[in-house]
Amino acid sequence: MAEPSKVIHIRNVGHEITEADLLQLLQPFGSVSKLVMLRGKNQALLQMQDIHSSVSALQYYSGVQPSVRGRHVYMQFSSHQELTTDQSSHSRNSDQESEPNRILLVTVHHVLYPISVEILHQVFKAYGYVEKIVKFQKSAGFQALIQYQSRHEAVEALAALHGRNIYDGCCQLDIQYSNLCELQVHFNNERTRDFTNPSLPTEQRPRPSQQGFPDPGGLHPFQQPGDGKSCNGCSCIWWNFTAWSDRYQ
Repeated sequence: MAEPSKVIHIRNVGHEITEADLLQLLQPFGSVSKLVMLRGKNQALLQMQDIHSSVSALQYYSGVQPSVRGRHVYMQFSSHQELTTDQSSHSRNSDQESEPNRILLVTVHHVLYPISVEILHQVFKAYGYVEKIVKFQKSAGFQALIQYQSRHEAVEALAALHGRNIYDGCCQLDIQYSNLCELQVHFNNERTRDFTNPSLPTEQRPRPSQQGFPDPGGLHPFQQPGDGKSCNGCSCIWWNFTAWSDRYQ
């Protein structure tokens, strides 16, 4: 999650939304010194007069869904601390300002308990129909790709879950839009799942010429980060998914 900044990044800014509309949204919390509209990305950057103003605004809108001309917009701190005169061109390549997509790239930080496909599905299905999940381990840590049926569902999920913890005090979600168009899932197992096609095999069958040479990718389960403790009997606190879903709709 980005650290506090005077600059607020706003997503889902439709072409019907004007600069005046966004000023009305944030001016109750302090003066807006700069505003950059990214029309091609349906996004905007607004710089408040000080960090206190931007923090107050985001704290308020974390519990109240901001809406402009009937459209939900989504706010977060920008990675920029100041807006410059050439910000309109520079900011397109930073600040998580990629085009909203129905596929989310999820990085989980501070992993203390195993995270299965089932747990990811339980977390993300509260915001729409999850079609596919692929989880993997990279240098950034534990990651997963979550594909929704629609882009709107993915936007809702990102706005509600980004920066939250799966368990109390650990497994923090860092979510951004993927640039992929479709996830390719060939097996329903502990690493990948296609919820639209439950008949997929659980592992790849060895070719006749490979008898006696097992496929390592099909036999070795995904190694979870953390201490490998089971959640059974632990003191972690699960979210109330229903309450969260209602709160952020």
